[in-house]
Amino acid sequence: MEISSEKFLETLDKHLEIPRLVIIWGEEDYYKEKITKAVVQATFASVAERDREVTVFDKELPLKELETAINSYPFFSGKNMVLIKEPKILKQDKQQENETRKEQQMQLAELLSDLPDFCQVVCAVSKLDKRSKFYKTLLPIAAIVESKAIKSYNLRPWLDEQAALYGCMWEYGAAELVVEYMAATDNVPLLLLANEIEKLAIYAGTRKKWTRQDVEAIFSELPEVSIFALTNAIAEKKTEEVLTLLALEEKRGTNVLKVAGIVSSQIRKLWQVKELMEAGYDKTSIANELKMHPFIAQKTMAQSKFFTTASLQKCLTALAQLNMDLRKGGRRFEQLEEILVMLLHDNLNKG
Repeated sequence: MEISSEKFLETLDKHLEIPRLVIIWGEEDYYKEKITKAVVQATFASVAERDREVTVFDKELPLKELETAINSYPFFSGKNMVLIKEPKILKQDKQQENETRKEQQMQLAELLSDLPDFCQVVCAVSKLDKRSKFYKTLLPIAAIVESKAIKSYNLRPWLDEQAALYGCMWEYGAAELVVEYMAATDNVPLLLLANEIEKLAIYAGTRKKWTRQDVEAIFSELPEVSIFALTNAIAEKKTEEVLTLLALEEKRGTNVLKVAGIVSSQIRKLWQVKELMEAGYDKTSIANELKMHPFIAQKTMAQSKFFTTASLQKCLTALAQLNMDLRKGGRRFEQLEEILVMLLHDNLNKG
């Protein structure tokens, strides 16, 4: 059966019976780790850690050894567990998709489809081909859990859930700041974010409301925060701050292509918002159209007024040229600095 990460965790919380085979797939490590730990805990609920019989296969997966691990009767706990992490057999590589690989996958499917009553298996993999025989063979008998990444505009419910785990809540503006910090990322790094929230809980101590100042104090060292600071400084037309932050990224050794890509995304967002505003869209319509958090949509609407459509288009063209030049060995941060200075001081750009 196919099931979402959230629904599967609810099943575990309710102590309902789960299939002996659990396959977790997707790019988000947070859910993979959380589900794996939860299944281990559910399997060995009343067993001391020293008596838990767990075998781990990481990348390499010799099928004979796996068969032995699956069928080894547990001496102490009444259950044994096999954890399979990112097996190369399931890695999607077109150059390796030969008959031998497909045959190995089917051998693995046969092993996993005939587990003894005393064995629980959890397999975690980044990608899984739903069209494959492996997937179709195991779908009727396994819990196939998708570990989906979360976009920043959908982050707020997850943040509320994390605060609730500590018996806390976010004050107005605190969670919104975290969402802003993460807006520069394609997919929110939930595992990293969960670790920062744990630090935040420790920092706040007995206080049950987390403030914007708490967030600023704890999250300041995150790479995502420095990128947010850069894109925000561009949108606020703070030239000196932009140059300082670019120098910091260069000193850190950040790949200029990565920085240019994020800057391009910010400029494109300003341009899109500006065009929608000129077409008569309001905050809610813009947020829905561009899949943005309403708080960020409102802020971007205000920022876009600092620029003209022409200046934003000109900047995007220059950034595209920078991308091509860099791939041919062109200049690096100096050229990016020049492009941004031109944007922030363009004569067309008076408000």
